Amino acid sequence: MSKDDDDVTKSLASAVATGVLSAQTSSLVTGHLGPIVLAGAAGKALEEITASDVTLVTLLVDASGSIADRGLEQAVRDGQNALLDAFGGAKEKDSVLLALWTFNNEQRVVHAYVPVDDATRLDARSYRAGGATRLYDTWCDALTANVAYAQRLRDGGTPTRSVVVVLTDGEDVGSSRTSRDCAKLSKDLLASELFTLAFVGVGKDVDFGLIAAAMGIPPGCVHVQRDATASGLRQTFQLVSRSAIRASQGRVAPGVNAGFFTP
Repeated sequence: MSKDDDDVTKSLASAVATGVLSAQTSSLVTGHLGPIVLAGAAGKALEEITASDVTLVTLLVDASGSIADRGLEQAVRDGQNALLDAFGGAKEKDSVLLALWTFNNEQRVVHAYVPVDDATRLDARSYRAGGATRLYDTWCDALTANVAYAQRLRDGGTPTRSVVVVLTDGEDVGSSRTSRDCAKLSKDLLASELFTLAFVGVGKDVDFGLIAAAMGIPPGCVHVQRDATASGLRQTFQLVSRSAIRASQGRVAPGVNAGFFTP
């Protein structure tokens, strides 16, 4: 076992001991501690963090072929970059660490938890859409990585809250995990009241409300942008930015009663 494997395993065991994860759910996630989870569980070293508390914001962005088919690649890049601009101007900037994943047939950690100024701005090289939609695998792996890194910070004495937002324009295709697996993990994390979990669906091809509910995401944390156009997607990223900043300010209650998208 590598040191990274060992660190993540210890952090997940600590999450069980402190009630963040149940033993049953832990057995579900520890069977999938591959390179993608280890990459996602990285982040700024504890001794380099000066904020008294930290908010981890994880953005999971669909990069499947339907995004390209709809002509939305540049809108995704523009929207994510506008999100960085919004956080850059927020007074909570120094207490926020951002992680960015993209997913299609494969999952990619663009970067793990870094300060706002160090986050990657998407361009044609760092974001290109194509392939299927491994939504469930990405959700489970990203939450696992988040739990491990957040627990490491809490064990080191830094109070930490987590906000995880997934944006997709379609239903799952190609995952080895199921919506039930997602729901088990979501339920544990929401019960800890340390996590806000949100879902954004783009388009009207599928019932995103049903998909999000099956994944265990609370109704108040689900937003559907039926206008699958560049302008509609940019508006959606603006909404995500405002909501994530509110969450970093402690103005969004974590857990099952969260209203992430409530004005």
